[in-house]
Amino acid sequence: MRETGLHGRETEQRRLGDFLRQARQGQAGPVLVVDGVAGVGKSRLLRETTHRARQRGLTVHHGPAGELRRLAHSAAEDRSVLVLDDADTVPAAELHGLFGAGHRQTASLLLARGTKGPGAGLEQLDEVTPAPVERLRLAPLDSDAVRRLVRDLIGVEPSAGLLDAANCAGGNPRLVVQLVRGLMEEDRIGPLGELVRLTPRRLPLRVGAEVDARLKLLSKESVQLVRVGTVLGRTFPLQQAAAMLGTSAAALLSAVDETVASGMLAFTDCGLSFEQPLVWRAVYETIPESVRATLHQEARHLTAEPTPPAHDLVALGRRHPAPARRRATGSDTTGALRTLLEAGYVTSAVHLVGSALNQPVPPHERTVLGRVVTDLAMSAEHLAAPLADQAGPDLADADLLHRARTRARLGSPAQPRTTEPELERVAAMALSNLAWAEGEVREAVGRGREAVEQPVPSGTGDRPAYARLALAYKLIALDEGDEAARLVEEARAERVDGEPAALAAMADLVEASALLRTGDLEHAGQRAEQALATAERAGLSNCMTWASAAQCLVALRAGALSDAARRLARCRELEAGRGATVFFAGRRQWLDVLLHAARDEPREAAGLLATSHRHLPTHLPLLLEEPGAAAWFVRFSRRTGDRDLAESSLRAVERLAAGQPGVATLAVAAAHARSLYECDADGLARAAADHRDAWARTCAAHDLRRLLTERRVDEHALASPRATTWAVRHHIGHMSAVEVPASGGTDEPGPLVPAERDIAALVAQGLTNRQVAQRVHLSPHTVNYYLRRIYRKLGIRSRVELARYVHESDG
Repeated sequence: MRETGLHGRETEQRRLGDFLRQARQGQAGPVLVVDGVAGVGKSRLLRETTHRARQRGLTVHHGPAGELRRLAHSAAEDRSVLVLDDADTVPAAELHGLFGAGHRQTASLLLARGTKGPGAGLEQLDEVTPAPVERLRLAPLDSDAVRRLVRDLIGVEPSAGLLDAANCAGGNPRLVVQLVRGLMEEDRIGPLGELVRLTPRRLPLRVGAEVDARLKLLSKESVQLVRVGTVLGRTFPLQQAAAMLGTSAAALLSAVDETVASGMLAFTDCGLSFEQPLVWRAVYETIPESVRATLHQEARHLTAEPTPPAHDLVALGRRHPAPARRRATGSDTTGALRTLLEAGYVTSAVHLVGSALNQPVPPHERTVLGRVVTDLAMSAEHLAAPLADQAGPDLADADLLHRARTRARLGSPAQPRTTEPELERVAAMALSNLAWAEGEVREAVGRGREAVEQPVPSGTGDRPAYARLALAYKLIALDEGDEAARLVEEARAERVDGEPAALAAMADLVEASALLRTGDLEHAGQRAEQALATAERAGLSNCMTWASAAQCLVALRAGALSDAARRLARCRELEAGRGATVFFAGRRQWLDVLLHAARDEPREAAGLLATSHRHLPTHLPLLLEEPGAAAWFVRFSRRTGDRDLAESSLRAVERLAAGQPGVATLAVAAAHARSLYECDADGLARAAADHRDAWARTCAAHDLRRLLTERRVDEHALASPRATTWAVRHHIGHMSAVEVPASGGTDEPGPLVPAERDIAALVAQGLTNRQVAQRVHLSPHTVNYYLRRIYRKLGIRSRVELARYVHESDG
């Protein structure tokens, strides 16, 4: 088969072009190492670079280290490029001989590549050559590059289903090629680029052969680790894999290093994760079915729901469209903090947090660390004391981080995991909040319950009430209201005398969040007001900020925009004076955007989302705690014409829901956003019926009513007429669900709102409804609906009259 185009490597090609330019000019440039995991495209990039070098008149020597050393003297006399493949397998002595030949004195250059993973086996280059060593690491292809690659392979534009299947390869070009060619050979791709779904529930043979070849390069221990991991889930804790293999985590470190270097697995904050879902599925298929059943039975003793990969390629690709997040390394303190807490070294974690907070750290990290400080202060006061005097001049943050990681990784029987209930509670609560920040719902709730269930030693001054409130807040977001109410009641009953104000305010605010979920705005506002009064008397800045934010949200939901603006201003004052709250991280920014949109200021809201608030559409805690947020971003993207905004939030919520199967709130939130994006009336009807959050339910009902109005479809024609009728009749008008201009629902004469002005301007240019729809990211039906409303407002009847009106207004 013909070779496809080289897609998604424009930046890398420019870097290699600079490299060749140096060689052609006779400059002694650096040693350049092309890094990346297997199949990411290093060989293809080398071939392209070699071809370009010869076109520019350079002499290319391409071969083993011994042959290149023989050519060293001739290479020193002309403008040459020395290309060394598989440099990470070359012994250090041969590399030393190559560089010791003296040919690096002039323009002779070396282009080397690694095959075992980024940087693997190439550290000795820095030791054997005086020239600077630079590395060019190839990342996975982005979605557009994958689409172009698939189009090259099949000759037509691929369908959405086929692209979903290609996402299973995680941006690895070799896997994409093997998957698509395998599907073509087995007649599983139609003439119009569609994926034929009525096929055996297995991967193409080509994919199986490719993954099997990768497995054969690994040691027996690594293969066992990978196969056991497929049963535990795409992401799995190392401790669970060690338990299933009957060994210790320490004994698996060499296997972990090998599988990570090969690109099979990657570190994440939750353990290990398969880089590509396709590899996860392919390795799973290598295990005989009878053995799988036994492994699943063993896995259930370790985890409640082991998650095997989906059979359907589309489902597998949609569930995990992007590579797994890697565990933070280098200066990322939260990764080391999690490692310490999991190992039970709470005191070391305290020292690490104290040092980090006195150093420059990214805003997200500072928020997470601030939450841990609150956990320490509220749960174990004596542990929080050392935070004030850490980060002394004699102990740098980098050194502390290194020591903390070393201790956590190399713990021995002489350094046992602590069994003190108080420390166990603190570690569990901190880990629960770290998991929640990463969207790991089950781990967050499980760790929260661990904290609650720890015994309370008498006379310790322990604060179990705080653990109950922290867990209750998460359960409310998951619609587990009964358990949350019980926890709040228990927290109020066991409140300690030393900290009554903070816990009382927190209990009120947790209850306010529960009332907001049910749509009881009046009582939610009262609870927030009560919490604010308590916090102000005690000078609790965090609780004051949280209470003001809750009041702002109540006002927004009730449509009281002036009151909402006043409450939001109070939040900003508190943050400016005493620092942002750790409880409502990201929520004040969410309120910023909501208020601008509610005031019919889409440009201001869009400006925030493009700059300081750009993380919000994919902010996992927000998507967890606001089930209507993802749909809101899709809806708002139509007002601004920002398709990327809708797609990024949609991908984030679908990935979040897929990674937490069985969490109903996430499933409904993802379905609502997808249905709104695809103008699916039946899907919106189901969302309006299934949402348990009052605001999200009202939003879905509004979305449905608008779509039905545009299409002139009777609501009873839908698949679930009773649910639709109930949602529309019982929720419209009770809450300010979606932000629309004040004149948006009337046909009275008046000025055009921004969306109408944009559509009018495009129509005046002579564009059809379909062309306008493509420009403003709306359906043609919606454009027609707006156009009819524009006609009624302006008292005109035709596009000609509209064009005349626009030109006269501009004049």
